[in-house]
Amino acid sequence: MSKSIDENLNRTVAKFDTQFTLSEHTQRKFSSALASLETAQTNLSKSIDDKNKHHAFTAGISSRNYGWTGSTLVFPLVIYSEGTGYNPSTGIFTAPTAGTYVFYVSVQSAHQNTIFLDIVLNGSSKVRAMAWYGSGNNVSISQTGTNLVILHLQTGDRVWVKRYSGTGYFSHDIPVTTFSGFKLN
Repeated sequence: MSKSIDENLNRTVAKFDTQFTLSEHTQRKFSSALASLETAQTNLSKSIDDKNKHHAFTAGISSRNYGWTGSTLVFPLVIYSEGTGYNPSTGIFTAPTAGTYVFYVSVQSAHQNTIFLDIVLNGSSKVRAMAWYGSGNNVSISQTGTNLVILHLQTGDRVWVKRYSGTGYFSHDIPVTTFSGFKLN
């Protein structure tokens, strides 16, 4: 009888050992799966964070105004926008996050007119685009002026295009006069 009890005890111990080994294996599989899920969650969070850091826009004007003498030039037609910041109603870009940004303006002068436009940061002109029509020239031409500036912005800083001097601009249904900006990574 003792031999029978020993055999039963040995079989029971062997079953527990097998189940324990399977349990350890299952635990390792769950641990590995959990680690994979945690990595995926971290990567997804980083991807969402990175997307929130991208800000870019191009806006234009789809009609001409030969007599314009306003202050801020508003570019109401949004051609491209990623992230936030540019307001097509005001023509002002407000930095949603701090960082280094690039801004570009292109203006075509109205028929035989001259116009100077500045890219402005918080009220301070940084660069000027000049579309100049030379005096004494009887040729019917328009000129294009462009400029680009790299600026370090703090959250809430504002950038826009304002008229320094001159009159009017030309544009078309496919915009010729445009304003663009983007954040460098």
